[in-house]
Amino acid sequence: MTKQQTSRGATADLESESLEVTQPRAGVALIRIVSEPLGVQRNGVRRALRARLAELEAIPEICCLIITGSGRAFSVGSDIREFRREPSWLLEAQSIEQRLCLALADSRLPVIAACNGLTLGGGLVLACACDFRIAAASARFGVPEVKVGTFASGSGTQLLPRLIGRGQAMMLLVTGAIIDAGAALRLGLVEDVVPDDELLDRVLDMAAGIASLPAAAIAATKRCVTVGLRNGMAAGLLLEAELSVELGLSDDAAEGQQAFIEKRQPRFGGTAHRLAGQGNTGKGGS
Repeated sequence: MTKQQTSRGATADLESESLEVTQPRAGVALIRIVSEPLGVQRNGVRRALRARLAELEAIPEICCLIITGSGRAFSVGSDIREFRREPSWLLEAQSIEQRLCLALADSRLPVIAACNGLTLGGGLVLACACDFRIAAASARFGVPEVKVGTFASGSGTQLLPRLIGRGQAMMLLVTGAIIDAGAALRLGLVEDVVPDDELLDRVLDMAAGIASLPAAAIAATKRCVTVGLRNGMAAGLLLEAELSVELGLSDDAAEGQQAFIEKRQPRFGGTAHRLAGQGNTGKGGS
C-alpha cells in the first residue's frame, strides 16, 4: 500500500485495493469502485482515484475512461465513520474531494459514469464530475447529507446546479430526496437509462466508439467545453480559435478530410498529449 505525506505531516493511505482497473476494450480503461460498504469513498479511496486517473492519462493508448461501482452501488459517498470534528481534517477532506472533481474535469480523457446502483452523496458528486452519466434502471440518486446535519460540499453545490439548474438542484440539496433513474433522466441528471444487465455493455460500446475517434479532437472538445463553463464564453471562444488552428493543421484532420473525399474509413494516428497541458497532473496527493 502506498504511503504519502499529507499537508499536516502525517501519512495518508492510498486505498488502491478499493479500485479495480482494467482495459476491457481497445483504448478504454474501466475503474470499478469496490470499497466496502457500498462503494464508500474514504479519503484514501479518493486519493487512489486521482492517482489512477493520472496514471491512465499518461498512457497514450487510453482514450476514454469509465467509472462504475459494484453490486448494489455506484458509490454512497463519504464514510461517516471516518469523520472527525477537527477543522484541519474537515478542510483536508474537502480539498481531497474537490481536487478529484477538478482532475476529472481537466483530464484529457472523456469520463463516463456508469451508475449501476445507489449513487448518493459524494457518489453523486463523483458522477456529476464525470462528462456524462448512464444509469441502470435500478439506480437511485440523491444528496441526503442534510439529513445528517451537513450538506453536499466537496463540489456538490457547484456541480449539481450546472447540470440540472438552480431550482431542481436546490430541491434535491435541501430536501435530501432520493429519486429513481427515470426521474434523474427527466431532470437531465443522467443522459440515458438502460436495463441493469445491459449497462456495462452499452457503456463499453459507447466508450469504444469515442476511443476510435481522433484523440486530439476529443481532448480539444472537452477542454473548450470545460474552459467555457468555468471561465465564461469569451474564454471558451478564445480557446476554440487557438485549438481550431492546431487541430486544422494536424495529420488526423488531413486524413479525415482525405478519407471523406475517398469515401473510406479514416486511419487516425495522433495523440492528445500536446493538448493536455491543462489536464490533471495530480499523483494522488492532498
